[in-house]
Formats: sequence, C-alpha cells, structure tokens
Amino acid sequence: MRREYRVKPVKHKHEKRMKTEPSMQDPVLSGKISGVLNLSEDILAKAPVVTSFGRYRVCIENYRSILEYQEEQIRIQTKTGKIRIAGKRLGIAYYREDCMCVVGEIHSIEYQ
Repeated sequence: MRREYRVKPVKHKHEKRMKTEPSMQDPVLSGKISGVLNLSEDILAKAPVVTSFGRYRVCIENYRSILEYQEEQIRIQTKTGKIRIAGKRLGIAYYREDCMCVVGEIHSIEYQ
C-alpha cells in the first residue's frame, strides 16, 4: 500500500513583500514628489535634460561623463543612456559637475 503525504509549503517571513525593481518605483515616487513640490520629474529623477539653442549650442544637464570628444562628434554618458552630438567644429564651451554646453555647427543629436 502506497501512502501519499501532502507537504505544506513553509513561507519565509519576508516572502510576503511585493517584489519590484527600483526602476518601477522611480516614476511613481518622483511623480508624487513633483506634484507636492511643483518640480519637474526630470530634475528629481536626474534624467538628462537637453536644451538646444538654435543649431550652434546644446546644453546637457545631469550627465555622468564625456565618453568621446572629437571635432566632429561628442559622446556623453547619462544615467539613462548615451547621447551623441554630431557636427562640425564642435567644442565644449564649459562643463561642470551636473551640466555642460557644446558649441559648434550641430547636425544631429542622437540618443543611444
């Protein structure tokens, strides 16, 4: 005679927590805070903010590092990806810890 036993699974005390990734929580949290403080979600999430002033100047806020710096191409690392600026006679007018400005004849801005 064969006997079957039912094994009751034992749950760990932390298993009840909802498992979410930080990337899923950021938009919700930044949306709530931005509504209360009247601030842009981009500023709170430290997302890159790219501002173009015509075809000859681009300012980038919230960047991490400069990956490549040539006269015809500048590549920048941000929290969310890479930004490639292509053109002629490109140069960096200034750069600080959180913002930088690229000048020259800008042909394209690509998000990679």
